[in-house]
Amino acid sequence: MKPTNYLPIILLAFTMCTQRSNTFKIAGHIQNVPDSGIVMLHKVEGNLGRLFMKDTIRNGTFSFEGKTDSIEMLRLVVLGDKYPLKTIEIWIAPGAKTNITGKGHFISTWDVKSNVKEQQEEELYRNAIKELGAESDSLFRLYYDKIDQIEKADNEEEQHRLRTEIRLVRKQLDSLDFMAHRKIFETMAKEPVAQSWIKRLADFAGYSVGYASVTRYPEDNIKLMQELYNRLDEAQKQSPKGQLIYRYIFPMQIIKEGDPMADGILFDPEGNSHEIEQEYKGKYILLDFWSLGCKPCIEAFPEMKEIYREKKDRLFIISITTDTENAWKEGLKKYQLPWVNLTDYLAIEGYASLYGVRGVPYYVLISPDGIVQKMWSGYAKGSLKEKLKEI
Repeated sequence: MKPTNYLPIILLAFTMCTQRSNTFKIAGHIQNVPDSGIVMLHKVEGNLGRLFMKDTIRNGTFSFEGKTDSIEMLRLVVLGDKYPLKTIEIWIAPGAKTNITGKGHFISTWDVKSNVKEQQEEELYRNAIKELGAESDSLFRLYYDKIDQIEKADNEEEQHRLRTEIRLVRKQLDSLDFMAHRKIFETMAKEPVAQSWIKRLADFAGYSVGYASVTRYPEDNIKLMQELYNRLDEAQKQSPKGQLIYRYIFPMQIIKEGDPMADGILFDPEGNSHEIEQEYKGKYILLDFWSLGCKPCIEAFPEMKEIYREKKDRLFIISITTDTENAWKEGLKKYQLPWVNLTDYLAIEGYASLYGVRGVPYYVLISPDGIVQKMWSGYAKGSLKEKLKEI
């Protein structure tokens, strides 16, 4: 009897199983929303979000299917009328199955069910603040609608009125955010300390330093974070994340105007190390913390190039990326920055955190004797020349 050849069948079955194991699926079923909303998934590289997949809501549904070899976090955002410009963290992994359900445009109220442990943990904290979701999303949408209206305003009086309204909406948003943070801290107090727990605490500690608001971050929330920090063991406190948290929630650790500049070892694009205080002290220094995904950062470069040409005999410009290495080098190639460009490969968790950097662009002006003279965030045309006019 001729032997049956099972090998090709076995190999085919093995290949099919391997392919299935690498597949992730995301399905959305949302009620009471019209067709045409664009659902987008972005991969996050440092501060840079890159479009990964997108779909259009039809009959209340959307879906994604793809392959991945490892666990990673994506950010989901929906573009369209009435949707807030907020994101949901979506964790994918080989074999991940994710179902998103909800009613209406307020994505903070949507439910996410998944067989991925990291997503289940994320939902624990989303559920803790879900009761605030509709109000927060509504205000968030109103906030950005009014910002858009400023650009279309006919006169300065109208712009002034809109800016006043924006500040009031921002204050309401801050109040809701602070309440949400307290609920998350109370939930964290009941959960075991793990690496993801420590990362979450570091993220919120950073918010408390660089909060872009008209309201000061509440001391009660700081105290709650300090209590959470005290749950770390000594090794966790001495880890990079632990030290970062300490700097953020015990504010004396953050460098302020009038303090000596921070020293640190950073690296140029060729991988050479530089001790920033020792090498550049003696001239004025402008530290420029930036990201490829930051539009104002990029808009500032032409003005910075003019300043560089005019003042390079008495001013060092040092751009420090908060991006991953690949995004950083992509940006350097594209924009051809002629001054010093450095990284410590730690994004905002390394050298940037010593100055309390949470958003970019962020600038630090240092005197020739190494004393911090000015610190500010944001860019508008002409603002850098104005800040540096006395150099």
